[in-house]
Formats: sequence, structure tokens, C-alpha cells
Amino acid sequence: MSREGVRLLTLAFGPHRVEALPLLEKELRAHKIAVLEEPPHPDFAHMLRGEIGLRTYLRRGNFGFPRFALRACRLYQKLFRTVGTSFYQVEPYLEIVGRLSEGKSPATELEHKVWKCEHEATGALLAYYQSVAEGNFTSVVEAVKDFARADALRLRLRAELRAEAIKALLDRTEGSVCVEAGYIHLLLIKLLRDRIKPRVKLQVLYLLRDPMRTFGLRWRQHLGPGDVLTLRYVFGLRPSLFDSLLAARSLVYVALLPKEELLPSQEDPYPHLRRELELQRLVKRLSYRECAAWYYRLAKRPPF
Repeated sequence: MSREGVRLLTLAFGPHRVEALPLLEKELRAHKIAVLEEPPHPDFAHMLRGEIGLRTYLRRGNFGFPRFALRACRLYQKLFRTVGTSFYQVEPYLEIVGRLSEGKSPATELEHKVWKCEHEATGALLAYYQSVAEGNFTSVVEAVKDFARADALRLRLRAELRAEAIKALLDRTEGSVCVEAGYIHLLLIKLLRDRIKPRVKLQVLYLLRDPMRTFGLRWRQHLGPGDVLTLRYVFGLRPSLFDSLLAARSLVYVALLPKEELLPSQEDPYPHLRRELELQRLVKRLSYRECAAWYYRLAKRPPF
């Protein structure tokens, strides 16, 4: 609580990259409660107390960024031990996806909604792969847009479920709260503002905002063209020709983006951010036709 009795709720947006962990640590240290963007793990409490090896813990879960996850768990252990931070894993949508992936049939209306979102997104992704195999750039662009629409639907439901869960957590706890959020989950801002009590102050932070200033940028955060396209659909913006250009640019951007997890160094403290900003500068200059030329060149196939 602040001196005025107002409770602080901080929404910290950032990527699941090792380079962002020192920035996240700074925010977590300033709060009593940390809300992690991950479904509950049965061994989480044991991991925090050091009762289970980290690599064993990670093997028993589904972590898309293993280098980040390992170092993040070390950070959580340190804060739990030295500061007394209370940690909660809050991601209801992914929790339901985990149950359904074990072969369980949807048993509730909510599980059916999640299953439908995942089914439609998977179908759109398969259609994208099929269009890539056929090699027609226009068809690939349309497939990218179709997948972004399907992805936006599940992102909306995911945000709604998480906002409700965070509200429930606020109702049963005390003290300042820091919510970890991936950079694309911007809908959470509106949803939490609609749900929090009057005596709760919502603070929005973008973890990479200050590092971006070292690159001469004053953006709140950086978004690739595919992220911008998906967010347009998340927020229900009217379709336009710009959508096709974003989809075309995203094909070049993703193809050139490093796929491995990069570790920061003294010479290159933000390796992912630096490369992503360089790619954004490149693709922002490309027309639709230039994107097609890049696409065929990168795919090493002639245009159909």
C-alpha cells in the first residue's frame, strides 16, 4: 500500500528474453507479489524452495524459451529467499490448453471455447503451411492474415481469462502486485482497468523502453509487423490494404529473425532487441512488391 492507502498494480510488458530479466528483476523487487505469465506447475513451490533441481523442474514443464526459463527460475528463487516475494503462476487459458493436450475432451463451456480457438488457430496455421508449399506469394499473405485473425481470437480470450484471474488474486491478497506480461498482450490494460477496484492504481511499464532510447528511439516498445497485424485484429480495427502490407513485411521479418536464444554480453547487452530493431528498419521501407521479391529470394524459389 502507498501512504494514501492505494494499492499498486504494475503491468510490466516485455519479451521472454534473457536480456530483459535484469529489468524485470528491478520491478519484482519493488513489489510484494509477482504474477507470472505461465500456467501452474505442480513442482513450482518445491522449485522456489530449492527442493527440486531446476533442470528437473524444467523437464517436467513446457517452456518455449529454455535459456530464459532457467535464468528466470534462478531469479525467482533468489527473490523468494532474499526478499520474500510471493509468486503466483496465473495463465488460465494455457492451463486449459495443457489439460486438453493430454487427450481430455472439453467438459465445460469454457473448455469448448478454448478448444475452438485452438482448433481454428491450428487450422489456419496448417493452411499457411499449405500455401507456403504451393509457393504463391499472394496466397501466403492471405494465409498470414487468416492466421493472425485466428490468433487474435485466442489472444482476446486468453487476456479475458487472465484479467479475471488477476482480479480474483487481488481480492484475496494484500500488497503491491507486479504482473508479468508478454509484449503483445496489450488488451490486458483495458481489461484490468475495467475490473480493478477504485483503491487500486494500475501502472503500465514497458521493460525495454529505456534500452530502446540507447538505440535512439523513444517508442514505448517495439513490435514486429506480424505483431502489429495481430493487434489490429485483437482491437477490432477496420480491415485495410495496410493489413496485406504488414503480412508481407512479416514474412521477410520472420525469415530473417534469429531463431536461437541469444545471451547478452557486455559488448552486446540487448542482442535480440538490436537485431529486431535493425530488421524493423529494413522491412518498414519495403513495398508489397519488394516484400515478394525478398520472399522468393529467401525461399530460394522463383515466383509463380
